[in-house]
Amino acid sequence: MKKKMILILALFISTTTSMMAQSIDDLFNEFKDKPNVEYIDVPKAMMGFAASSIKEEKGADLMKEIDSIRILSMENNNEQKTQFEQRVKALTKKHYEQMVNSNDDGEKAQILVKTKGESITEMLIICIDNDECALVQICGKIRPEDIQKLQSIAH
Repeated sequence: MKKKMILILALFISTTTSMMAQSIDDLFNEFKDKPNVEYIDVPKAMMGFAASSIKEEKGADLMKEIDSIRILSMENNNEQKTQFEQRVKALTKKHYEQMVNSNDDGEKAQILVKTKGESITEMLIICIDNDECALVQICGKIRPEDIQKLQSIAH
């Protein structure tokens, strides 16, 4: 009986520890090939191509500073949504600063950033609502003035 309890406890601890140490790459890799999941990976070369096709100078400057964008989107699958929420909670966030955290009528949104000096080097956008979940990762060198330019384009 004691051996069974020790074995069960060891399995529980190893499972819990592996879930707690989840990285953003682990999260993308776990869900990107599942059914009803859309995964888009836009590498630096494609970002440069997109920047060259933008006529508005403000947007093109920012696009040149972005190294990659990854998007994971899933909808209408409660089991996957529950798994995704659990994995997001287990996500190692120690190198990120929280910019936004919203929980309104079951719609949850988080924006986390990694910074180096004045620049944002990575931005994570996590959205979970009743019907769908999304994870967006933007890597590059986004300066405060780039964000101000984006705001002026949006308005």
